[in-house]
Amino acid sequence: MTEHSYEQIDDLFVQIRLRLGLVRQSDPATADELKGLITQLEDWVESLVIDSLKLRSLERGPEKPTKSETRRRKRPGRK
Repeated sequence: MTEHSYEQIDDLFVQIRLRLGLVRQSDPATADELKGLITQLEDWVESLVIDSLKLRSLERGPEKPTKSETRRRKRPGRK
């Protein structure tokens, strides 16, 4: 996935909800049904995004210590 794909997903859901408002004007019952389905879809997508972020962090492995952390460890006389 690209770096900004999560923002694109959010933008897509915003656009869907805006269109849903237009449907509500002509067919409120269908709009309510679609709203429920969209909510389910958002929940699934959110779960997938969280899993994807966890996987990315695991793939990167442990982070290397910064220079200041390395210097603190190497100072003589430190416990």
